[in-house]
Amino acid sequence: MKAMLIADSDTSVGALVEILRPYGFDVIRYRSAVKALDNICEIEPDAVFISTADFPRHWKVIAQFIRSYAERDRTIIVLLTNERFASEEADKAIHIGVQAMIDESVRKGDDSERLAGIFSRYKPTAELRETFEYHDVGERASFLFTNPITETIITGKVEGVTKTEIMFRPDAPSATADLAVGDVLDQCSLKLDAEVIQAKCLVTRNGNVMHLDFQAMADKDRAALERFISAAV
Repeated sequence: MKAMLIADSDTSVGALVEILRPYGFDVIRYRSAVKALDNICEIEPDAVFISTADFPRHWKVIAQFIRSYAERDRTIIVLLTNERFASEEADKAIHIGVQAMIDESVRKGDDSERLAGIFSRYKPTAELRETFEYHDVGERASFLFTNPITETIITGKVEGVTKTEIMFRPDAPSATADLAVGDVLDQCSLKLDAEVIQAKCLVTRNGNVMHLDFQAMADKDRAALERFISAAV
C-alpha cells in the first residue's frame, strides 16, 4: 500500500509514518506540489495527505485532479490543516471529495482513531493488513500471463500477493493497456519459491500496477499459495 505525503515542512512526517505503518502503508514524501501532481498517476497512491499550510493554492487542484479519475474507495484524500484553515475552505474540501481533515501536528490517539475509521470505511482493515503482511515478496515470486486479446506473454514484477489477489507491475504497461476491468486471464503462471501455480485471474484494476483476483485454481495450487503466505508472516 502506498501513501503520498505532500508537505514541505517536517511537522507531520514522523508521526504520520508511525500511524500509517500498522496499516501497511509505505509513505512517499514530496516537498513539491507540482512534482507530486506529475507523479500521482504513476504512483497510484492508496491515500494522499496534503499540507494546506505549505500548499494553500495547490491542495484544491491536487484533490480535484485525483477525484477526476479515482473514486473515494480507490484513493483516500486527507488534508493536514492548522488554525488558519478557514471553515469556508473546509466546505470546499468536502465538496471536492476530501475524506478527512486533521491537524498538521498529527498526534497519536484521536488522529490515529480517526484515520483508522476512514481506512476501515473505504478500505477494510483486514484487507489493509493482509496486503501489508504479504506486500513485499522480493525475488521469491514471479508471474506471467498470456494477454487473451493479443496472445502476447506478459512478464513483470510481483508487487504483492495475498490469498485472493496479486499485485503485478508489467514490464511493458502498453502491452496490457487493451485489458479492461472484468477481463478474465485464463493462462496465468505464478512461481512462489520452487513451486509453480497455474491460475485463472480476473482483472480488477489496470495501470502501471495491475490488481488481479484469483478466480480458479487447483486444490494443490491453492495449498501451495497458502503455504507460501503462511511462511511469509
